[in-house]
Amino acid sequence: MSFAPRVSLSVAVLACWMPSATYASGCQREITVPIRFGPGAACWRHVGIGTTFNGQFAARQHVTAAAFGQTYNSDGKRVWVTTGPWQLYVTGPGGFSAAANDKGRLDVLLPRAGQYSFSIGPCAVWGNRGTVEICAR
Repeated sequence: MSFAPRVSLSVAVLACWMPSATYASGCQREITVPIRFGPGAACWRHVGIGTTFNGQFAARQHVTAAAFGQTYNSDGKRVWVTTGPWQLYVTGPGGFSAAANDKGRLDVLLPRAGQYSFSIGPCAVWGNRGTVEICAR
């Protein structure tokens, strides 16, 4: 007697029950969002789903940024959602990189003009709803 059909059916039922965002996670599907500051705006905000946020910045700009949102948790028996800060990293020209502090706040002076990429983490939160705010002065 084979148990394969029951296992497959159980996995299929579990997959339908689990929140879909958990299947968009795992560093497998990057979602890139362009950073576009409005005229005269010092801050830009994205609310929704995204993993990498790209934009042009000037040399010596002081940038502050933060990211927070949903995280799906599981103990093997149940799944629950919490909301809190996400990890945030920035990379840019000349090998520049920086990371947010342990409170989820990024505060940097950009060394060069050019394209910078802000990425959230851990990749387990990829596909989850959240907010990213980037301010440049």
